[in-house]
Amino acid sequence: MRGYFETSFGKTPKFEVDVGARICILGEHSDYVPWLKSNIITFSSADQTMRAQISPRSDGIIKITSTLEGCEPCEFTIQDVQITGNWLDALNSRDLPGTHWSNYVKGAVAYLENKRQIKNGFDLLIDSNIPAAAGASSSSALTLCGLAAAHLANDVPWTPEDLAVMGGEAEWYIGTRGGMMDHATMMFAEEGGMLKLEFTPFEVKLIEDGLGCRWFSVFTHPADKGGPVRDAFNELAFVQREIIPSYLEGSTDGIELEQLMERLPEAIEHEKFGLVRVRDRFQFVMNEYNRVQSLLSLTKENDWGSISALFDGSWNDTRDLLGTHTPEMERVAADLLEKTGVLGVKVLGAGFGGNLLVCTKQDVDLGPDAVEHRPGKGFDIRILQPND
Repeated sequence: MRGYFETSFGKTPKFEVDVGARICILGEHSDYVPWLKSNIITFSSADQTMRAQISPRSDGIIKITSTLEGCEPCEFTIQDVQITGNWLDALNSRDLPGTHWSNYVKGAVAYLENKRQIKNGFDLLIDSNIPAAAGASSSSALTLCGLAAAHLANDVPWTPEDLAVMGGEAEWYIGTRGGMMDHATMMFAEEGGMLKLEFTPFEVKLIEDGLGCRWFSVFTHPADKGGPVRDAFNELAFVQREIIPSYLEGSTDGIELEQLMERLPEAIEHEKFGLVRVRDRFQFVMNEYNRVQSLLSLTKENDWGSISALFDGSWNDTRDLLGTHTPEMERVAADLLEKTGVLGVKVLGAGFGGNLLVCTKQDVDLGPDAVEHRPGKGFDIRILQPND
């Protein structure tokens, strides 16, 4: 990789960053819910990672390239992507950028310039075996690499939480309005363990993986983040951030689910998103929250029946309450659930395609199309030496 960098940029890299794919066990679509102290169980994959090599520059130029096929080199300046004023308001008033892999780096640069008025660019090389458009957050990994490069080039310090928060908001540049679960997982993960992420306020805790399961991903088809699919994803976030809080006045502590449900309309008609099934979106988050609590109580038991029930519930809810399944996802899941030793299948990421996460017993062979994931270390940065 170093030779590729030197050939591409005519210099040696100074820094190297590794970021693992995000694997969410349970708690999807909960990191942007302001009305609940959401819990999410995740880990960073030791088996699918992105590596970035970085050389700071003393001008405002950013040059990026990749070893990956289809990722053409790109060059831009900080001024090219400058966005002034309130970050979200400015994005909402702008046209979306044309589809290009560099947009995640552009978003990172634009975000940090908006917040810190940076001046220096960088050269960046990306290598990765995290599949794109697959629900393992290659986009979030790329955003974090871009943020790290921009910070390093401008001597701006950061904490893991800083980069996680910034990563979530920087990614809005491409038009999605997700949360920071992916970025937090990547920043805080530890080898061999899982994370319990809590939001509102943010907290992270390392927990033991005592389930005795193995974790695989199986690809269905690319999950297009543009057009109608992007709007469908943004609708899920909009309901949780804007619509539901407007009906839940005051604290929700100590109020039963049924009482909260009674405050909400079954559905509303929205100018941008059309018919929005408010109660279904609310029900999904509450069900997922309860599944996380149940899973935490099972972390030291090999209770296969209970584990299967949790994943069956999550699979059914993403289909029936969120509508994020496709026929091909249904077909692949049905085939997987027929295999001996498979405990459950769930959507990995936003859905509408991408990977399925498969939970299995130990002695299972899912074939060559399945990728096993072991909990690995999260974000890691090194200063490169001449002999590296």
